[in-house]
Amino acid sequence: MRSQALFSSGCPRWTMTWITALVFLIVTPAHAQVACKLLQPAELESALNEWASGGKATKFSGSTANSGGISMDTCSSEIVRPNGNLVVTVVVVKNYPMDGGDAIRTRNAALAREGQWKVKGAQFEQKTVGKAICAMYGRPSVPAHSVCAIPRGNGYVEVEVRAPTQKEMASMDAVGALAQKANTRL
Repeated sequence: MRSQALFSSGCPRWTMTWITALVFLIVTPAHAQVACKLLQPAELESALNEWASGGKATKFSGSTANSGGISMDTCSSEIVRPNGNLVVTVVVVKNYPMDGGDAIRTRNAALAREGQWKVKGAQFEQKTVGKAICAMYGRPSVPAHSVCAIPRGNGYVEVEVRAPTQKEMASMDAVGALAQKANTRL
């Protein structure tokens, strides 16, 4: 005798398995591509032209992670240059257990307190660009970062540009403009 729970729709078990697999294959990649659709490689080249030195941006590639109910959709591209690449990462965070603005400010405050910014030549700056909360930081001989994030309820959208050196860091204004463009496309 067949279990009514498994066959209540009248479909055989193998049909339900294939339908479940098909839904998973269609829905999962679509979600993983959200961050990858927010900015285009040509937009990165244009916005970061001052630091890109004629470099060409690669296609975006991304992934999605879910942990403890928090969803993080990440997508990266590189602007390939002869003197070292700029790495651009777009992140969309959803279902954070606190307000997105509070999460960004808490993270930036913790980062600002780190001792690594107290060494000679280190730099840590913060500012607001439109709706974006930005930070720019680096030390001699290590990659430097310009990061801008815009709160969205219990999450945020963020754009980070990592440069090989402090001298090649993109401005917070340029990264903030990219973050605002990405935010309008969500």
